[in-house]
Amino acid sequence: MKRYMLQGIVAGLVSGMVLGFFLKWIQQLTSSGVYTMLLNIDFVPALPDRLPEALEFGLHLAVAIVLGCLYRIWITRWPHPWISGLLIGAASSLLFFPLALLSDRVPPVNDMIAYMYWLAGHVLYGIVLGIFGYCYLRRRSAAT
Repeated sequence: MKRYMLQGIVAGLVSGMVLGFFLKWIQQLTSSGVYTMLLNIDFVPALPDRLPEALEFGLHLAVAIVLGCLYRIWITRWPHPWISGLLIGAASSLLFFPLALLSDRVPPVNDMIAYMYWLAGHVLYGIVLGIFGYCYLRRRSAAT
């Protein structure tokens, strides 16, 4: 496996864990269903509506790893790790709206407080990606 793909896997895994733990913490503090939304699989036709939390979190991490790998490829071609990470975080936060429409056990689509929590978590996800990207690019430039 190429080193940059392993770096993408690690970046996605850590960023996804930070996002998940942040939204779980927010949901415990506020009762806003943002963590439930993060793990929600109601809209996936091949899966049952609910799985054990650990398995749903694993599915979330799988998506985060894919995004981490895409991010790592992206910053190889466009070396702006902070902007790239924040763009991925902000863009993925927009999933709040279609996800809110697809299930009745998540915050309603017009719950802007829940969206602010969701956005904060996804910006945090992008910041963590940016930290990894910055470190990877800095290490690469120091080696050359």
